[in-house]
Amino acid sequence: MNEVNHMEKNVPSAPLNLRVELADGNTVRLNWDPPLSPNGQIKGYYVYKEKLLNGAPVPDKLHKVAAIQDAQKTEFVVERLDPNTEYVFRVNAFNRHGDGEFSESQPIVTGGIPPPPPQIVSVSVEPKDPDGFPVKAKISWAPHDQKSPHESPIDRYILWYRPEGKDFRKIVVNGTQTEAWLNGLWLGRTYEIIICAENEEGSSFNITERLVTPVGVPDAEPSGVHYEVVDGKMRISWEPPAEERRNGEITSYRAILTPMHSDGQPIEKTVAGSDKAAVFSVEPRKSYTFKVAAATMKGYGPYSPVLTINPDPAGW
Repeated sequence: MNEVNHMEKNVPSAPLNLRVELADGNTVRLNWDPPLSPNGQIKGYYVYKEKLLNGAPVPDKLHKVAAIQDAQKTEFVVERLDPNTEYVFRVNAFNRHGDGEFSESQPIVTGGIPPPPPQIVSVSVEPKDPDGFPVKAKISWAPHDQKSPHESPIDRYILWYRPEGKDFRKIVVNGTQTEAWLNGLWLGRTYEIIICAENEEGSSFNITERLVTPVGVPDAEPSGVHYEVVDGKMRISWEPPAEERRNGEITSYRAILTPMHSDGQPIEKTVAGSDKAAVFSVEPRKSYTFKVAAATMKGYGPYSPVLTINPDPAGW
């Protein structure tokens, strides 16, 4: 019995002044001072943690987190703890005789963590009329899988969307929803869609999706039609339809100049989509009408209002 007591006295006394602080939401940093009575050369330290529920230990008991094989090291970082959870930590030193006395236990409650990013399930366009032109899209994501009872629920989802080169529009939906509608889309455009989840601890990483809306025929006519006549050549220029009504990339224009005298035949020209003008050879002192329509790969839209051209009766 005396031999056992003698051995117990040869192990280190308890480390002093154990301090536990949050490094971030699920990581803590421990610091302590060496024992007053090392009883020989200290070989290192053991770090223990214990999870509590309502102040009582949970069934997994005391768990050894680390064995530090360095007597000079009196700090340690514990990672991957459960969020919003109470833990207690303690340390003891060991020497060649065995494990020393435990330090006083220090409790701490871990912080919460932002939610994971949403998992997109689908992005689809919806028709607005029998022609099948979409004006809105539905984006769906998987329900949030709450991995821990301590994890904060998702409060909201935030979505931003825009056609390339334009400003973002923002919508917010409740954290219990798994879909949202994106309204006011243009045909024939590529949209950037960004979504994130938020809870009381912060925001998830952003997830980016892209949606290409189908191409349609233009809804509007070219505008700003004007002309000039030089040396018997008439150059007629115009601007493309309003951007939100082009319904895709303009691939060509159909320009029609028609003499107003009875035997005149319409002069039709196809102009590349990158150009916005057509040149015609015309006769002096004769009147004409002009109209132009824009086309996408799906076909031509409406013609511009008919422009009547009355040249100078004196000739050019």
